[in-house]
Amino acid sequence: MMRILLTALALSAAFAASAFAAGPSYRIVERFKMPDGGWDYATADAATHRIYWARTDFTDVIDTATGKLSQLKSANNGHMAVPVAGTSLVVLPMRIPAKTVRIVDTATDTVVADLPAGESPDGATYDPFSKHVFIVNHRSSDVTEVDAVAHKIAATIPIGGGKLEFAAADGTGHVFVNVQNAGEVAVIDVKAHKVAAHYKMAGCEDASGLAYADKSKLLIASCGNGLAKILAAGTGKEVASIPIGLGPDSVIYDPVRQIAFIPCGKDGTLEIISVGDPAHIVKIQTLKTQILARTGAVDRQTGRLYMMAAMPDPSKPLGGGGRPTPKDGSFEMLVIAP
Repeated sequence: MMRILLTALALSAAFAASAFAAGPSYRIVERFKMPDGGWDYATADAATHRIYWARTDFTDVIDTATGKLSQLKSANNGHMAVPVAGTSLVVLPMRIPAKTVRIVDTATDTVVADLPAGESPDGATYDPFSKHVFIVNHRSSDVTEVDAVAHKIAATIPIGGGKLEFAAADGTGHVFVNVQNAGEVAVIDVKAHKVAAHYKMAGCEDASGLAYADKSKLLIASCGNGLAKILAAGTGKEVASIPIGLGPDSVIYDPVRQIAFIPCGKDGTLEIISVGDPAHIVKIQTLKTQILARTGAVDRQTGRLYMMAAMPDPSKPLGGGGRPTPKDGSFEMLVIAP
């Protein structure tokens, strides 16, 4: 009887592990046309059911509840629009004007303030602990901390080590920053306004996207040489190293389903990784998407992932980052769902 029971338990555990590894199956469920123009990072505001997408001439706003598409004209030429919780404000690291952070009121579509930043402000994250936005300055290797409500710069934090790419916050007093060329993550102590640690990611070249998984307390980083590095946020210890496609730019985390998405724009694939259990980090799917689809945002209520895409134009020279130039009239939104 004991042998039968143990066998049954082993089979049950094997079945559960197999089911966990399989995970949900994602597919492209919708495509809709978008205006022409360059794009960079997207952000999601769960409180308002909005996705903000920074473009060349404006920021697109997608209402995920109604499907309505609108634009913020005052939020133009930014890398991303970071919502500030409990307000109608978004903060943008700007392409033009240079060395500028812009605060925009989405309720009135007006510029609230333009503030000084470092060289080439790029990625950014909202930190619930300080209620500030942390702007990563790509070329000056420092971070600008913005108090959007007070319309002021709270601090400038030197990082060092090379070019910076993206940031993520754990909400308990730490902001993590990818050091692109060093293949490491710098840990900022928010209270002290200084770097407390550096986590080296072995074998990671051209570190780009970064996300924090709150429930499992993991960092997920994408590397340009075809790897995703999963680290314990508290120690920097590597938990997993997973092969991915080429051309990753962002890591998007779904906190409800505990799934990390890594769009690989050069290969035109989306890597989908389950990160809920640190002992069982599993790539559950590689979904064929489209070349140039490299960033996105997830609506946590529905689990739908929104990714901008466009067809390459072979008649035009390569654009930023050596990517193909998008073809006029081919811009669209891919909606991916479990």
